[in-house]
Amino acid sequence: MPIQQAKFSQYLRKNEAPLSSLQTEKIYYHLLRANLQELFFNIYPRLKGHLGEESWQFLLDQFLIHHKARTPYFYQVPDEFLSFLWHNKAQYSQWPWLWSLAHFEWMELVASVADEAWPESDPTRPRCSPLAYYCQYEYAVYPEDGDYTPLSLRERPWQGIVYRNKAHEVQWFACEPWSALIFTALQQAENKNSGDVVSYLQKQVSHESTDTIRQSLMAWCDEWRKLDILV
Repeated sequence: MPIQQAKFSQYLRKNEAPLSSLQTEKIYYHLLRANLQELFFNIYPRLKGHLGEESWQFLLDQFLIHHKARTPYFYQVPDEFLSFLWHNKAQYSQWPWLWSLAHFEWMELVASVADEAWPESDPTRPRCSPLAYYCQYEYAVYPEDGDYTPLSLRERPWQGIVYRNKAHEVQWFACEPWSALIFTALQQAENKNSGDVVSYLQKQVSHESTDTIRQSLMAWCDEWRKLDILV
């Protein structure tokens, strides 16, 4: 590692490294911090809002000081921040919802920048859109979770789908346990026909008749095709 780069790394991590006479490291540090501020705020606005300015600045400093990034690409730093929150959940237990809310907002980014091609539709083989992602959270991070105080621990995990429709709009769809089971079954049954999906669901809910499961599956497929969750 070049000497100047090593000195800046030491300064960045608060190791009392001597600065150059022009204090170049200080300039780079403030530029880096300003860029991260803008980048993270654009991706995690609700996270910052719930933390408050002082706690948000503290968290940003902790990330800069302690996290060892594994990517050289600036656009992947939000992924690194999410990883940092995951591996330090116990350290920030005063915000037990921290990682869940960050992941919720990060998934919106994933859906917005995904570049998978939209496949051709096949009525005999219901398939999930490659731009649809199943998520589950123990805390009330969903903005329309009206039955719970924001960020409170739910009685049962919230389940839902984040997706980007054909109009390039990122949307969320809240699921009940049954619809969540159907969606995950469709994801696991990629390239299989509807009969295979019904057979899989029958094993999960053996008390339901095959006809009831088939009708429910078809109804949800129709609904999700209208929303571009299915192709």
